[in-house]
Amino acid sequence: MQRAGGGSRREAAARLSAATFIPTGLTGLDRLLGGGLRRRELAVLAARTGMGKSMLGLAFARHAAIRLRRMALVVSLEMSHVELTHRILAAESGVPTEKLLRARCDDTELATVAHTALAVQSAPLYIGGDMASPGLAEIQALHARYERTGAKPDILVVDYLGLMNTPHTTSRERGVEVILDGLSHLAEEKNLAVVLVEQLDQALLEREDRRPRVTDMVHAEQIMPRAKTVMLFHRPAYFAPQHREGRYDRSPDPGLYPEHLFPRFGLPEPTRQPAQISVSRHRGSRSKAVKVVADLSRSQFSDLPVDKAPAGC
Repeated sequence: MQRAGGGSRREAAARLSAATFIPTGLTGLDRLLGGGLRRRELAVLAARTGMGKSMLGLAFARHAAIRLRRMALVVSLEMSHVELTHRILAAESGVPTEKLLRARCDDTELATVAHTALAVQSAPLYIGGDMASPGLAEIQALHARYERTGAKPDILVVDYLGLMNTPHTTSRERGVEVILDGLSHLAEEKNLAVVLVEQLDQALLEREDRRPRVTDMVHAEQIMPRAKTVMLFHRPAYFAPQHREGRYDRSPDPGLYPEHLFPRFGLPEPTRQPAQISVSRHRGSRSKAVKVVADLSRSQFSDLPVDKAPAGC
């Protein structure tokens, strides 16, 4: 039964959730976040170099724009527009990025990519930041430029903090604080979900399990009082000896890669690997983690089937 003039409670709750959260596309992560990335808040996504954090941030924007039809703005200081476009097409088409870069697609793959490109072009996904180390002012100006055209972004992904120019202040630390405060203010004023990508330092390399901690962030002292949410992305296989050698003698994860696919020694490293995203909400809160699958060859991330959860992730 529906309530007069207001629809059902379930519909009202769905409307409230849509007005408050931007889902990430990962069900387990959205559950930990309470519904997704929160509007009006700054979230930080951090990981070591090579883990795939830039791809994950881009995946959040892709899901918002292509699946939810909400405007997503990606400001990348590390990758060019061409590189980002290749990753988007790979993720949406399923054709590996390496094939796109080397133009080694067969006719079927070319047709798939062409069809995908049309779908991506119609999505409200915008890429900025193809410039040398922009700062806060340039990002604010870029957002304002889109807003003047009537396109109001719902999510902003900035990749990454370490490459941003800081304002003319007394120190780098104070400059980072200004950037964080400015992005937080932009999120609140414009009803945005802002995701800022950050690096982790080498402290975790000295620990046996290599698991990241919030205090491992390069700018942890400045971030922790300001970010409402911190997400730490960790891919254990990155630290495995086989990863460094690039070869496996057997399936590292039978749940994802059955043993019969590894009939001989010396096979290349699997592209799909288990990973973990740890989430801390508010300063000092206890973190919780969700397991996911990362396919870096296609810039794809997905929920890990519960019956195939690997040990040690």
